[in-house]
Amino acid sequence: MAAVCFLFPAALCLLSGALTFPLNQENKRSTACGYQSCHPTNANMLNVHLVPHTHDDVGWLKTVDQYFYGARNDIQHAGVQYILDSVVDQLLKNPDRRFIYVETAFFYRWWKQQSSSMQETVKQLVNEGRLEFVNGGWCMSDEATTHYSAVIDQMTMGLRFLNETFGPCGRPRVAWHIDPFGHAREHASMFAQFIILMFILLFFFKSRQTKKKTILVLYCSIVPLSPCCCQRKPWPWLSITTLCPGQRNNTWPTTTPEDWLKAGTTVRYFSST
Repeated sequence: MAAVCFLFPAALCLLSGALTFPLNQENKRSTACGYQSCHPTNANMLNVHLVPHTHDDVGWLKTVDQYFYGARNDIQHAGVQYILDSVVDQLLKNPDRRFIYVETAFFYRWWKQQSSSMQETVKQLVNEGRLEFVNGGWCMSDEATTHYSAVIDQMTMGLRFLNETFGPCGRPRVAWHIDPFGHAREHASMFAQFIILMFILLFFFKSRQTKKKTILVLYCSIVPLSPCCCQRKPWPWLSITTLCPGQRNNTWPTTTPEDWLKAGTTVRYFSST
């Protein structure tokens, strides 16, 4: 499992003040999780979607314990328990705020240390869609060197805990993979079966894809889950020049994301910043 949890360097990024501006008072208190809890958009304005988040390596420069408790900050300044403490505190101070969390391994440990009243408070935040889990695995797994069985195991551990603890509102809808090595087709298939959409910040190839203006691709599994159409933009520089199985031309599909999912396809959005 250690190989699954190995990640490339990533800074802890906590955007604590991202959504502090006043919004429509009628929408301040959400009564549903998922997309129903999203703030309303305005068709006559530029709608900017901010995603306050934190990425916490489940072991990298420091051990898992050192990351969680904030020890050995001379190596790297990071204390995950304090991130979770401050996130809950800030969410309670402003109903407009939203936050996503990824690494279930750290959240599980933090959760077990909380009082019953705090656990009920967090459940309320989850049920209102103000705290949302993405990916859902025990960690953000490597894609380059791990065997698919290990990835399935760690995803099962995390998703089972979220389901047993939070029910339907704890179910991730996005496979947030912002910092792993490589891009495995097995992950495209697994995420299509586990979760709805996948967003990724491609660490190694981001600058090149941004320059080529090809930061949106459809990512296909080895074998489609159904005959539905499946498409990706060719990447000649990665020696990937063929289209997905069953495709005869280089056009984007006109089908829906639900159709892509049936084909074992994952939509990946690359950061352009």
